[in-house]
Amino acid sequence: MEGSNRIDLHLDRPVHRMIAAPTGGGKSFFVGMMVEELYRHKKPFIVLDTKTDNHRGLVALHDVKHLNINPKKPLKNLKRLDEYPYILCTPEHRDIDIEDILNMYREIIRYMWRSEQDRVFVIEEAHNYNKNASVPDALFERIAREGRGYGKLAWFVTQRLQNFSQLLWSQCTYTYLFRFIIPSDIRYCASMVPGFDVRKKEGLPGWNSELDDHDVLVWDGRAAEIYRADSIAAMRKTKHMG
Repeated sequence: MEGSNRIDLHLDRPVHRMIAAPTGGGKSFFVGMMVEELYRHKKPFIVLDTKTDNHRGLVALHDVKHLNINPKKPLKNLKRLDEYPYILCTPEHRDIDIEDILNMYREIIRYMWRSEQDRVFVIEEAHNYNKNASVPDALFERIAREGRGYGKLAWFVTQRLQNFSQLLWSQCTYTYLFRFIIPSDIRYCASMVPGFDVRKKEGLPGWNSELDDHDVLVWDGRAAEIYRADSIAAMRKTKHMG
């Protein structure tokens, strides 16, 4: 899929992004495709996955450094992270407590925040970093407010949108939403994305009703666009293992 047929992800724009879908909605497949595009455009990234296999297929990309994260084996020299433009972090095994993983990821993010290198932080299960949806994680809030000026961009990925900070969401120029089924989730999305539930001015059903399985609605604060599942699948190159 080349030329005008490719989805334009607007990766030239140094902005934060939100990706949200119900469990099993297809977000990790889509995020993997987006990360491949970062790689294709030679934009440094770090994927912070809380699952062992979701993004493991990305290691097929040349020069992607895979780090198995285990709290019992702390990273001794964080400066070495600067040597790798493309990093994938996954738990070493499935039995590691999620809080222990998040604490190690915070340490990594905190170091990279201070680094002079540009970096896209792809943060899976981003809701887990906030104890209260109304009180954003302090480190994430600083990145959201100041990161663009320092070349540090956050891609927040979540399946529990109502548990994620609206303040952080409001800092995201692009929002990517999959089809939601639960009415409260639909209403919540509509509170941030006009027309998601119903398009009253046009007398049309909401964007959510136009999404098939694994389609993605893209909202940039002004207009909406739908990426169809077959177009996303055509761009994905590495194996999805989630």
